[in-house]
Amino acid sequence: MKKENQSDWLKNILEIPAETQTIEFKRLSEDKVVTKVIETLVAMSNTDGGVVILGIDDPKKTKLKGLDRIYGIDEDVQVYDTLGREIQRIIPPLSGLWPPTLLDAPDGKKRVALIFVPKTVDSFRSVNNHVYVRGEKANRQLTAHEVVKFAYAKGFERADKGLVDVDLNLLKTPAFEEWKEARRINGSPVETILAKTGLARKNEHGKVIPTLAAVLLFAEYPNELTDAKCAIRVFQYTGTIENIGETPNLIGVPKTIQGHLIKQIKDAHEYVLTLLRSGIRIPSGFKTIYQIPERAVKEAITNAVIHRDYHMKRDIEVKIYEDRVEVDSPGLFPYNITRTNIGWVRAEGYRNDLLVKHLREFPSPPNLDQNEGVRAMRHEMAARNLYPPIFLTYPLYQDSVKVVLLNEYRPSEWEKISSYLKENKYITNEEAREVTGVVQRDKMAKMLKNWAKQGLLIQIVPPSGYFKGTKYKLSDSPEVKK
Repeated sequence: MKKENQSDWLKNILEIPAETQTIEFKRLSEDKVVTKVIETLVAMSNTDGGVVILGIDDPKKTKLKGLDRIYGIDEDVQVYDTLGREIQRIIPPLSGLWPPTLLDAPDGKKRVALIFVPKTVDSFRSVNNHVYVRGEKANRQLTAHEVVKFAYAKGFERADKGLVDVDLNLLKTPAFEEWKEARRINGSPVETILAKTGLARKNEHGKVIPTLAAVLLFAEYPNELTDAKCAIRVFQYTGTIENIGETPNLIGVPKTIQGHLIKQIKDAHEYVLTLLRSGIRIPSGFKTIYQIPERAVKEAITNAVIHRDYHMKRDIEVKIYEDRVEVDSPGLFPYNITRTNIGWVRAEGYRNDLLVKHLREFPSPPNLDQNEGVRAMRHEMAARNLYPPIFLTYPLYQDSVKVVLLNEYRPSEWEKISSYLKENKYITNEEAREVTGVVQRDKMAKMLKNWAKQGLLIQIVPPSGYFKGTKYKLSDSPEVKK
């Protein structure tokens, strides 16, 4: 790497105001540093990946600023070498971690090492038989029960391929006939057809049993036939928050949408869009009009149905408030997808691969490509001058992904700040006022905090807690790019 590029990279790293889920600083002189770093590498790989920066002190632990925080890996070369050997204890191995990327400090005497940790896409990594995940700023060891739960939530285990003891005759439905005709399959009993297409197989007793995917694709009432909760629940509220006390603000009775998945998606689209077209009549007499594009809503619901974790016993929830629509889907982002790259990179696989494979065979399949669906959502929201879709997940939500579509026009201040952050990564209140022309500090603070509350920005309070040192970044922007 060229010297000037190293300098810019190092400058950007030193501007990171605090450790996060994907960033950790480590001096090699710390106690038990090798053990801590190995655990962090495992935790980051099992979550969303990240970067461990060796040779720079954690901003929370020091009062030093800028280049003075650099101690370099040469502070203890023996520890550095030990770390290179101990990385081999990670099981299964994480390739490409070592040797790390080295950056020279401006004085030419110190070196900083960057260990880029990829998100695992096949199975959990462990060290000493312990599995760790990364929280907001720290690591957490999973219990045996949590390992199983997370394995399905992350897509390492596929619930759609599991066998379900359901009478095969219950799958001889109009949906099955429609699928069979589209595939030009003639004759043969349902048992043979499903077995040949991978939608059924023999159990330990030699009996042909359908997979969960088959039940979800063809059964009229899959929710009643399985232990899985696979319906869609739709809630509508007055106001912008959910009140569950003495005066609940729920409008009417929540709607439960069931049926085979093609029907479920179609019925959910129609029902939710009908509610949005009708708007909400609020107590003051005014009527809330929804500007959210229909395609964005349809894509959010479709993605939730197709890519959810069917091992988790929880329905998809669609919640309609005056200022937004939320779609909450059980399960975490699978494979290589993270909150910062969804819609920008193509997924390396599907959590429900068997399900997706056969949904494609219906005459009018829904859009099954999550990458293109998210891009379409962003495009449609931008075309209406609305905020981009927001994706909220772990660690804020332990086992789900929530998509938020704001029913709110983007002010010019947001356009200026988001453009600034795409180039500069962080912004303070003072910088935000310079960029937007807003004069009052309190007004700017209120806007920044509101965007952070909505999930558009992440607020980073400095270790000192000093108010003026608070910075903000785009919620879908990584701290360091490889």
